[in-house]
Amino acid sequence: MTVKSKIKNRIRVAPKGKVFVLSDFSPLGNYKTIQKQINLLVQEGELRQLHRGIYQKPNYNELVQRSVPASAEEIAEAYARKNRWKISPAGDLALNKMGLSTQVPNQYHYVSSGPSKEVKLENGRTITFRHVTQRESNMHPVSAMVIEALKTLGQERVSLITLEKISSRLNTRQFEQLKKDGVNARSWIRDLINKMEEYR
Repeated sequence: MTVKSKIKNRIRVAPKGKVFVLSDFSPLGNYKTIQKQINLLVQEGELRQLHRGIYQKPNYNELVQRSVPASAEEIAEAYARKNRWKISPAGDLALNKMGLSTQVPNQYHYVSSGPSKEVKLENGRTITFRHVTQRESNMHPVSAMVIEALKTLGQERVSLITLEKISSRLNTRQFEQLKKDGVNARSWIRDLINKMEEYR
């Protein structure tokens, strides 16, 4: 079986809309061969290129008669996987993911173990990666997201209702991990995490 056939089989069994990076196919052949075959598959319509080194299996919705694009979050996760970064939602995205805001952001902010970088997508969307220290990037992703959400709100805007909402979204293991990861956070964030214990 050729490398191209192996890649096509991998794509065929994947769900529609699946986002790939080149390294996802690395067990199937050497880098240059995979890159060449992926480019051919893009030309043939088997894959759609979203960004350099990031591809999507087409997802055509018959009901609305159009292709469904990959979400900014899927692209961000693929970008991080491609570069071997650890990322976690920050800013308004963290608030949205934690159920603290219903506003869908047009800019998607992440903290990252990689360098600070801005990636522009189609439809005016932007993904921003902000470099943080190794100590912060090594936090559990849920802990990092909670802490980033609290930072985004600011100490004065965090109500008891907010703390109750956050606490209700965390299972016991996640909350215990948050307490461990929060040891090195700002003192007011540590105090808020301790306050959450009342809602467990």
